[in-house]
Amino acid sequence: MSRRLLIAAAGATALAACAPMAPGDGAPTASRGSQCFYTDQVDNFRGNNQSIYVRARNKDVFELQTFGMCSDVDFAFAIAFVPSGGLSRLCVGDTSRLLVGVPPREPCRVQVVKKLTEAEVMALPSRDRP
Repeated sequence: MSRRLLIAAAGATALAACAPMAPGDGAPTASRGSQCFYTDQVDNFRGNNQSIYVRARNKDVFELQTFGMCSDVDFAFAIAFVPSGGLSRLCVGDTSRLLVGVPPREPCRVQVVKKLTEAEVMALPSRDRP
């Protein structure tokens, strides 16, 4: 590789690092805080082996999707989040491990997909509405 090409590539990389990021690209936004919940403040949950809906103390409802299958969610009386790196706050796009039931089974992995609007919560089947 020629020296000029190497310098040009290094310059382009440096400029790209300074470019503004779109909100969906990991850049912090003012609304990101409202797209989060604290795992110790989950008051209720409902769902099935693939989709889980949790209601936080502030009445926000979040949809979580499982990676693979999360057994017996629809029959469980309790769930618990296993914090990753000590974080007890989960935001849209974050992943976590979830313990289901008492005593808990093997943890399953979940991802926070979105915060539901009030209309989306009301549109959920009653069996899935936390």
